[in-house]
Amino acid sequence: MNIEYHLSDILNFLGAEASDAKDVLITGLASLENANRGDISFVANTRHAKSLAECNATAVIMPRGYENDYSGVCVFSKDPYLSYAKLSKWFDTAVKRPAGVHPTAILAGDATIGADVSLGPNVVIESEVLISDGCQIGANTFIGARSRVGANCLIESNVSIYHDVLIGDSVTIHSGAVIGSDGFGFAPNGEGGWQKIYQLGGVSIGDRVEIGACSTIDRGALDDTIIGDGVILDNHVMIAHNVRVGDNTAMAAFAGIAGSAKIGKNCFFAGDAACLGHLEVADNVQITARSYVTKSIKKSGSYSNGGLPLMESRKWRRNAVNFGKLAKIVKPVTDKELDG
Repeated sequence: MNIEYHLSDILNFLGAEASDAKDVLITGLASLENANRGDISFVANTRHAKSLAECNATAVIMPRGYENDYSGVCVFSKDPYLSYAKLSKWFDTAVKRPAGVHPTAILAGDATIGADVSLGPNVVIESEVLISDGCQIGANTFIGARSRVGANCLIESNVSIYHDVLIGDSVTIHSGAVIGSDGFGFAPNGEGGWQKIYQLGGVSIGDRVEIGACSTIDRGALDDTIIGDGVILDNHVMIAHNVRVGDNTAMAAFAGIAGSAKIGKNCFFAGDAACLGHLEVADNVQITARSYVTKSIKKSGSYSNGGLPLMESRKWRRNAVNFGKLAKIVKPVTDKELDG
């Protein structure tokens, strides 16, 4: 696949300036270490700046101050990482599927399919489903009855979307994701077993959401599970029934949110972080890797509790209380000592 852009067009797109007025052709986007002539790369922090001297890229996106370390064309940006992120779309080699319905796709007679929609092999669309304009739906994907998919969505192969799921515009759902499966609702039946609680709610997903491969979002027990606008979920993220996730919140791989928890806007859950059910997390909260939210968080900031050894729950609860008192017990340490 041949890709070729004038650097002048890239500068106009990014609103950036260059150290050399000479226009050159850019044919690739690469890391500093692996870039060749024709490539454009980027440097966002001092840790990577040492690679500039030996970088073979034709141009590098950088903040001002590094131009003496690099012999090629310097593209000056106040936020090089953001500029790289925006430019990456120009070099995307993912195949855009042509509009049309594959002969093996199965569509209910009362399903509504918009303009310029691509339905791949063995796609199944059930009764009263609405697929809006410009959607691409990959092979073997299932969309259950009465679900709605907004405009310009990309749903990759082998995705399962159950009934009564509402999906906004420009949503991406990667392979293996399951949206709208039953929440983990069971009541003890008094005889040593369980009575299933049928899950009567649905799932509502906002605009510009991205859901990673093999992630799951359970339907609500009574009310809908709600995913706000701009939310990004990594692979293997689990959202339980009746959870509410605020706009622009991000969750890395293996994060898990238990039932009926409410997560605020602009939060970040690092890998394997979790939140217990029925708790509330304020806006602008960061939960570090393998940490667990065990009580509601009402103030923005970064929170951690991972790494404690496994022990009987009774002992753990006692130690958790004592751990919270350590700052009063031991000699206070300075911020400088904490930073090492």
